[in-house]
Amino acid sequence: MKEAAEREKERALRESRREVLELQERLRAEAEERGAAVLRTSEEALARERDAVLAKGRKEADARRAAGMGNVDRAADIVIAKFQGALDA
Repeated sequence: MKEAAEREKERALRESRREVLELQERLRAEAEERGAAVLRTSEEALARERDAVLAKGRKEADARRAAGMGNVDRAADIVIAKFQGALDA
């Protein structure tokens, strides 16, 4: 009787350990899936933010380029006017 109880105790312990290992494995897999989902979401948000920053930078660059071209045109007009003044003098 005592041996049967001991065997039952050992069987119950093995079963409990197996269940714990299965639960740990399942939770580990779920955590990895959740982590991968969070990572994907973060990467997508980062890509959207990066695209927005790049678009804003391109827009500012275009505005500065346009302003710079206006300055070049005015500078060219001044140089031509001075050159004309020197020729006329």
